[in-house]
Amino acid sequence: MKTLSGTLCFTAVLFSQYSAALTAGSVVKSQGENLTMVCTTEDTDPIGLYLHLRRPEKHEVFYYDISSKTLVTSQEYDRRVTISGDPKKLTVTITSLRVNESGVYSCVFNFFDGKRVEKETNGALLFVKEVNKATAQPPFKEPSTMPEMLLLVSVLLACTVFILCVLVTVVWVIPKVKALRVS
Repeated sequence: MKTLSGTLCFTAVLFSQYSAALTAGSVVKSQGENLTMVCTTEDTDPIGLYLHLRRPEKHEVFYYDISSKTLVTSQEYDRRVTISGDPKKLTVTITSLRVNESGVYSCVFNFFDGKRVEKETNGALLFVKEVNKATAQPPFKEPSTMPEMLLLVSVLLACTVFILCVLVTVVWVIPKVKALRVS
């Protein structure tokens, strides 16, 4: 029963980690390509923007101060991030993607409303594929009947249904069978 609880908790945590990206969809890039995403907010006067990466632990990619247009990146992203656009709609570009940079990217705007307030707005799930340079060929897109995010959601849903069936069997069917054997 503890294993079942652990599996249910793991499924819930996994789904919550990727729920922000489900609305924006997933992006598949090859190593060395660029990622461009748009961070938007409806709130007025944002003072800054963080870009966070969860893989599964949370990392800060950069902080951008809107008023001074100052960009502070973490060491791994140094000289590979550019930002453009107006304060409510910032376009973020990360160049020369690396395989270990796969994960959920989320935009977090800062506001000052008597106190500092952070608001996570949108994001994207990024998969960076490794490119074997010795056998690299022009990109070929395999025909797919299901987008990657739909496949991920389908797998999560199938696992949840399976776990619920096991739970019903353990809680409801087995005691009835035992009761019939006793009588």
